[in-house]
Amino acid sequence: MPATRLLVAAILWLSLPAFAAAQSATDRVNALNQGIIALMKAAEQKVPARTRLQQFEPVVRENYDLETSLRVAASPDYDRAPPDQQKSLLEAFARRSAAQYVQRFTGYGGESFETVGDRVGPRGTTLVETRLIRPNDKPVTLTYVLRQRDGKWGIADVLLDGTISQLAVQRSDYANALRNGGIAALTKELNSYADGVAAGR
Repeated sequence: MPATRLLVAAILWLSLPAFAAAQSATDRVNALNQGIIALMKAAEQKVPARTRLQQFEPVVRENYDLETSLRVAASPDYDRAPPDQQKSLLEAFARRSAAQYVQRFTGYGGESFETVGDRVGPRGTTLVETRLIRPNDKPVTLTYVLRQRDGKWGIADVLLDGTISQLAVQRSDYANALRNGGIAALTKELNSYADGVAAGR
């Protein structure tokens, strides 16, 4: 799928009802980025992966709109599942999301985040662009897609270099488990991933 179509599709997936927010979208992104820097520094200090996962999971839960993201990544199975299965999958998704950060950021070399700006996105979303500044490499551009739900801004998707949608990748990754074993299989897969990261594998 061409990059522009992928970006448009990712934003359209998020077209759910919006509510007034108590904190700005940029503040929400800045809080996540501060958490990422703390995670990197903890890795540099050789804090065990299990502890880093435990410390970073609340950051993910606070700043992401995990349920909206999961509704897209596991559509339509999530909405069709009974409440107990939805809850189990949402918990596993939160752990897996945090574990991805733990696996990705394994040290600190003076990196920092720079907020470039924010702009209104389609269908009630706000796009906040930041750059991860790396002293010995090119900056990485990240565009966060946020929406308001229940009076709070939450990150629903992240676009790498403005085009590669995290939700689109997750949707593709989860399709096989959902096709072969449904919600239970995906829940097991996500927990297994998080358990592996926590164990340092």
